[in-house]
Amino acid sequence: MFMRQLRGLSRSKILVVSLLAQCAAIHGEEASGEAGLRPVSYWNDIRPLMQASCQGCHQPAKAKGDYILTDVKRLILGGESGESAIAPGSPEQSYLLEQITPGANGKAEMPPRDKALHETEIALIRRWIVEGAVDDTPENAFQKYDMENPPVYADAPIVTSMDYSPDGSLLAIAGFHEVILQDASKGSMVARLVGLSERIESVAFSPDGSMLAVTGGLPGRMGEVQVWDVAKRSLKISVPVTYDTLYGAAWSPDNTLISFGCSDNTLRAIRVRDGKQVLLMGGHNDWVLDSVFSRDGKQVISVGRDMTAKHTEVESERLIDNLTSITPGALKGGIAAVAGHPTKDEVLVGGSDGQPQVFRLKRQTARKIGDNANLVRKFPRMPGRIWDVSFDPAGKRAAAVSSLNGDGMVTIYSSDYDSGIPDDIKKIFNKTPNGGEKQKLEGYWAREVSELHSIEMPGVEIFCLAFSPDGRILAVAGADGTVRFIEVASGKVTREAVAVKIEGEVIADSVSEGEKRRLNRKRGKRAEISERTISPNEISALVLDPAEIVLTEPNHYAQILVTARLKTGGRVDVTRQVFTEVSGGLAAITERGQVKPLRDGEGVLAARIGGIKVEARLKVTNVHSAFAPDYVRDVKPVISRMGCDAGTCHGAKDGKNGFKLSLRGYDPIFDVRGFSDDISGRRVNYASPDDSLMLLKATGAVPHEGQQVTEPGSEYYQIIRDWISNGSNLEDPKPVVKSIVVTPKNPVIQEVGGQQQIRVVATYTDGSKRDVTREAFVESANQDVAIHDDYGLMTTLRRGEAPVLARYEGAYAATTLTVMGDRSGFEWVEPPAWGQIDSLVAEKWQRMKILPSDVCTDEEFLRRVYLDLTGLPPKPLQLKLFVADPTDSRIKREEVIDDLIGSPEFVQHWTNKWADMLMVNSKFLGGEGAKIYREWIRKEVEANTPYDIFVRKILTATGSNKENPPASYFKIHRTPDMLMENTTHLFLATRFNCNKCHDHPFERWTQDQYYEIAAFFSQVKLERDGKNAPKQNIGGTAVEGAKPLYEITKDAGEGEMKHERTGEITKPGFPYLAGQDTPEAGGVVGLTRREELAAWLTAGDNQFFARSYANRIWGYLLGTGVIEPLDDIRAGNPPSNPELLDYLTDRFVQEGFDVRKLIAEVCKSRTYQLSLGINKWNEDDDINFSHAKARRLPAEVLYDAVYAVTGAAPKLQAKEIDAKQDTKSGLLATLGRPTRESACECDRANDVQLSGVMALLSGPDIADAIADPKNAIAKLVAEKEDDRKLITEIFLRVINRTPSDAEIKSVRESWAEIQSDHDAMLAELAKREKEWEPTRRQREARRMEGITKASNAVEAYQPQHDAERKRLEEEREAKIAASKKAVTEYESQLVTKAEEFADRMKGKRATRWHLLTPGSIATSDKSKVEVLADGSIRGSGGERPLDYRLSLETKITNITGLIVEAVPDLSFKGGPGLSKDGNFVITEVEAKWQGLEAGSKEVPVVFGDARATFTQKDFDVKRTFDGNLDGGNRGWAIGGGNYKIPHRAVFKMRDVIPGNADKGVKLNVGILCRFKSHPLGKFRIYITTTPDPLQHTGIAAGEAGLPARIAEVVEKDASTRSEVDRVLLRNWVAESDAEYQHRLWAAKGPFPAIPADKKMEELKKALEYAKIPIEEDPRLVRFRRDVEMSAGQLKNLRLTAAQDLTWALINNPAFLFNH
Repeated sequence: MFMRQLRGLSRSKILVVSLLAQCAAIHGEEASGEAGLRPVSYWNDIRPLMQASCQGCHQPAKAKGDYILTDVKRLILGGESGESAIAPGSPEQSYLLEQITPGANGKAEMPPRDKALHETEIALIRRWIVEGAVDDTPENAFQKYDMENPPVYADAPIVTSMDYSPDGSLLAIAGFHEVILQDASKGSMVARLVGLSERIESVAFSPDGSMLAVTGGLPGRMGEVQVWDVAKRSLKISVPVTYDTLYGAAWSPDNTLISFGCSDNTLRAIRVRDGKQVLLMGGHNDWVLDSVFSRDGKQVISVGRDMTAKHTEVESERLIDNLTSITPGALKGGIAAVAGHPTKDEVLVGGSDGQPQVFRLKRQTARKIGDNANLVRKFPRMPGRIWDVSFDPAGKRAAAVSSLNGDGMVTIYSSDYDSGIPDDIKKIFNKTPNGGEKQKLEGYWAREVSELHSIEMPGVEIFCLAFSPDGRILAVAGADGTVRFIEVASGKVTREAVAVKIEGEVIADSVSEGEKRRLNRKRGKRAEISERTISPNEISALVLDPAEIVLTEPNHYAQILVTARLKTGGRVDVTRQVFTEVSGGLAAITERGQVKPLRDGEGVLAARIGGIKVEARLKVTNVHSAFAPDYVRDVKPVISRMGCDAGTCHGAKDGKNGFKLSLRGYDPIFDVRGFSDDISGRRVNYASPDDSLMLLKATGAVPHEGQQVTEPGSEYYQIIRDWISNGSNLEDPKPVVKSIVVTPKNPVIQEVGGQQQIRVVATYTDGSKRDVTREAFVESANQDVAIHDDYGLMTTLRRGEAPVLARYEGAYAATTLTVMGDRSGFEWVEPPAWGQIDSLVAEKWQRMKILPSDVCTDEEFLRRVYLDLTGLPPKPLQLKLFVADPTDSRIKREEVIDDLIGSPEFVQHWTNKWADMLMVNSKFLGGEGAKIYREWIRKEVEANTPYDIFVRKILTATGSNKENPPASYFKIHRTPDMLMENTTHLFLATRFNCNKCHDHPFERWTQDQYYEIAAFFSQVKLERDGKNAPKQNIGGTAVEGAKPLYEITKDAGEGEMKHERTGEITKPGFPYLAGQDTPEAGGVVGLTRREELAAWLTAGDNQFFARSYANRIWGYLLGTGVIEPLDDIRAGNPPSNPELLDYLTDRFVQEGFDVRKLIAEVCKSRTYQLSLGINKWNEDDDINFSHAKARRLPAEVLYDAVYAVTGAAPKLQAKEIDAKQDTKSGLLATLGRPTRESACECDRANDVQLSGVMALLSGPDIADAIADPKNAIAKLVAEKEDDRKLITEIFLRVINRTPSDAEIKSVRESWAEIQSDHDAMLAELAKREKEWEPTRRQREARRMEGITKASNAVEAYQPQHDAERKRLEEEREAKIAASKKAVTEYESQLVTKAEEFADRMKGKRATRWHLLTPGSIATSDKSKVEVLADGSIRGSGGERPLDYRLSLETKITNITGLIVEAVPDLSFKGGPGLSKDGNFVITEVEAKWQGLEAGSKEVPVVFGDARATFTQKDFDVKRTFDGNLDGGNRGWAIGGGNYKIPHRAVFKMRDVIPGNADKGVKLNVGILCRFKSHPLGKFRIYITTTPDPLQHTGIAAGEAGLPARIAEVVEKDASTRSEVDRVLLRNWVAESDAEYQHRLWAAKGPFPAIPADKKMEELKKALEYAKIPIEEDPRLVRFRRDVEMSAGQLKNLRLTAAQDLTWALINNPAFLFNH
């Protein structure tokens, strides 16, 4: 793949690299900056000013006044006047300064049009001239070409853009530094338009064909728009814009404007006649890559790398809309191309998703968030990324070009489609579509478009296309510089033509053979060579590695290592000291020992010091052979070594400045795409490799944030250059390095300050080997012991051991460098060995010249072993018996170990360790679930379940986590990636989370392996345990939903893992062999994926499983692991004693993974039982176990130990509680107890910060334990009358040892001083009280003055205050009276209004409604509800969902309808509802009827229709009988209406209720109010027998429908109506009279209380403040409390003394630590 077709001479023949000149060493570090003011740089300071203001008019293509300002030489030379423009060193004689300096009017001669330079810019130019006008232009950045000196090509340049002239006569083709005009029919070159821009990104003829717009620039330096006069072949204008190349030139229809995209994320447009900018739109979030005008020229459509197409109005410069956003697949790059439709307001876009799409410019449907309604059509997808698109002139055809992995594709489509949107599609656009509707949309978008021709272009990326004006020919071109002409009708290539004339035979190298030696790594850190030399008298022999040197390629080298064997027995690296000779001049050798080939032949390389000499055979071949670099073997290592793909540079997650590489080059395909394919091959230049952006950036020729990383002509430079020259191919994307080896192995350096060169040799998959020391990364993992430079040279700093990790192209190797230091006087004494552990540890001591400490005392041992095995200190009696036991110390110690292992305390302690690692946390499992899981762990520990079986039980657990607790593992780690990361970390001590997004940057693990292991868990599914937790949940936040309390874990048999990078399904696979013959999974029939993984992981030969837990056990017991951290096994973190760890691992496996046996063997070793004391020969040892390590007790152990030694009753069992529980003071969390939210050992903090620990131990938790009157300390005080015995018992209890006589004496003296201390405190208190008294009296006097002053102020203001309060109260009472009067006045009119209503309604046909009074009523929340005298039902309470259930009886027959009347109530907050505003929502009305005769069945009432007097907007009374009981149902509500009068909803029954006139019927009615918090509060229920209840909708006054009783009153003559009739009629009318109800509610109030008098409040507040008692001296107050406490303690002097001693011992390191 990535094999590009090359024309003419093969690149391998024309590109012979002259490597003979680069045999020199890599010298020098980056130069330090000079002190003081930095000299002015032409390249960095002056050139940008010229580009921005001058070069548009003064460049080779457009030299106004015959003056060119694009390089220093011509800048100084001057123009048509013949005089020099600059006199270096003499600004007064420099004509240029005179021209650019403004006169009195503020204007300068140059630049013209009032664009004078700023005074600071002029000052900068003046300073540059004063300093000599030095030209510091990088050698590879000089302007090379102009119209008189056009490029001469040895190979064709990449073609990024083409365009036909409107008349079809010309074809404009983008070249290198120029645009080529060809005769479109003949293919001959007509003209070469050479301008300032090095890279041309787009060409476009004006609509009238008279002009050609060109955008491009100098990559990384300047963008430029050129406008050429086509007829004259001359440059009309040049406009520099921004700091990088410009893209996507487009003409307005009237030939006046040109739009283009910029790398500063802007869309811009300029006016052609003067170059003035008329449009700037900054709405894109990444580079803008193309643009096009709308057909009317009023808008510009732009596309960019931010994956959007944006629509901008030209006149206002306003962003109108985002037409779309494309979500790319595996490829990146956004949208690269846009083209307008010739007859429609539509555009065609194409980008990284490979699918051309058409969008309309004017939206035809209402905007919906996330819709894609502007999309008109989707064409069939193409492979790779689309770089250019176009419609043919008629719009009936469309075309697009793309590239992928070095191959190109051209596709021609049919685009004759109807742009209208069918009604069914519009409906989908106006909502969120479901799955079926999405498919329907996809079908619509694919209508009427099809692929006509798909033309593959193997070996060449295609970047651009152009339709001929007649639409018959499609011209395409790309990376090989060849234009291919395709017949649109047939899809066949009819003609091919190279865009330029090939004249040169070779492309010149960037550096001549005789030039200076160049630096490969300009910024490489190089260690100073040690000045110490070894005398020949000290040397017994020299050893040279390798013994034979074979160099088979011109770019190969070999790092030699010369080691001196000393007569004293040591070895020293003398590579940098020896004198070397090479026979026949075959090679050159640098001072650091790097051998480079010079000529072919065989000979000898000799190295000597004095008369001592050593030789190696040397063979050199193929020095003069052509060298074509391979990307993976040659280029990628160089890219990595220069730091380009590091995580801090382009290997970062989002890359740098728009360019991204894979981290450490783990994905060569991605990287080569970025270099050679991205943005039409922006970073490579086949026609002029030295002008490739990837080289210009690396050498600092263009601005580069990473600065200069290599020099032109260096070997690294040449490798990259030649790779570009050969077509930037990627022949094999797979890694080819099989392994690497570092030498010397485990070197020992005798002296601090000594140095050791590391050599790295790579072995490839074909078996070949190659020295890669220069490109490998060699790093010290212990910078305190040894540091490294960038070339593998280690420099030692102090005695110790430093792991050294070498990595190269995904392969890793490690060794350990040992620094002995001064060990003069050391004599090895073989210590006793109680077992193999001691022997292996002693071997390392002997190598390191370490003498161990002695064995600890019995007291030390017992405390240590109890705390390590049980988490509790020994009891005093156990300690006394053990110490007094005359049995041999080793034997009785082993007996104690055997007794403790397996004890209940042991089980509890080790259960807690596994509860930490398995994250037993109620946050994930709930309180009960956490207890069940912990209890399962306890039983497994108690049963001593073998470790491999224990792990398999966890990894293969199925079923409910309540019934099978280890299934909780999957409930906690819920996804395949979480399960994989936790499993590998916990059980293998490897960290796979670092290779999720890329290969592990420092280890051998790959991204593929991440997904392969995760795939073992992809079929694990969780579902609710309906039996044990039908509804119970735990957790739940706004971000993450609640989870069932108990869940069932099962293997679903389906579900796959999708690879993040490739997007493909990943099959499960093992990262290395263990327990099976092949690394592939799926070989055992009948096993689930998890069972396969568990079998592999727990296999005895799994290189990490047993090893990781053996290391944990050792670390738990010794305080330091053989590998540290305990859960971090990796190549760069080797074991401090590999033989010891191998032995522990083997023993663990041999004993059947019996954890107790492993613990016993470690504890019974002499090494475990060494003393904490140190000696001269082990005082600096931290990793070789030559003395015991003091370890602070873990939080739970510390807490339990305090209560154990004090004998107090603990408030909680620290080792049994949940991770979320703690003491009130938070003691456990502060002491570092793990949160159990990670399996990492780092989750527990046992750091030694004594200040914080002691402060906590002085807190309430510890104080309570010591002060408990029933604790063991109080009992000892009562039992032990002798102070000496009491002190001894407390020492034994707290720190498990007897006190010395001196300690007892000191304690007793301290106790004797308690009374005298108290007397002294009393005297001190009296003294302080006396000193305080004058101050107290003075402050009290000031306080009384303040009180008097404040009281007088209140008294003076009181009359005014009272008068104002009286006035305000009278106003309030008047308002209340007026409102009541308004009601009374209106009530006098109600009688008349009632009579008028009766007269109006008399004789009219009216629907009669019959009021029903419920026999029983209930509410869903059992709240109070009552039936009032007027037949209404009134509920109570506030806002909440509420259902009413009513039972009503009636003898009325033929019932046809029901009415719900919502009635306001003055006791509510504003209407008939119980909500804050008085509104309500009825979500559903339910009804059933049943005859009262025996045997009658209940029948549902079905409503057919409904109508209401008023309904709120967006609500509908008809929804109240749709069966939707959901709380979101928008039924009947009255928001927006008058809440103060009744509102009615009438429901028509589908079937008549016949009823029973004798027995009657019962109606059961439900009024359901479930919408949020809006229940109905007061209402009535009516029924009717009218055939059509909806004929007369309402029953308000003046409407046709009336309650039956009111209808009867209306039909009577006024004279015959009784008083009851008149009152009934009056009340009916009043209830519906809006004005009357308004006055009633106004009279109700509330009438606000009179506001408080702020001035009086302030005066009273001042008085209260003045009355505050004076503050006592806080120090005196504290001292009084201390005296009170002291007096209390004197009452029980011995108890106080004993408690003080206990407190002091608990706060002592002897208690806080395990020793």
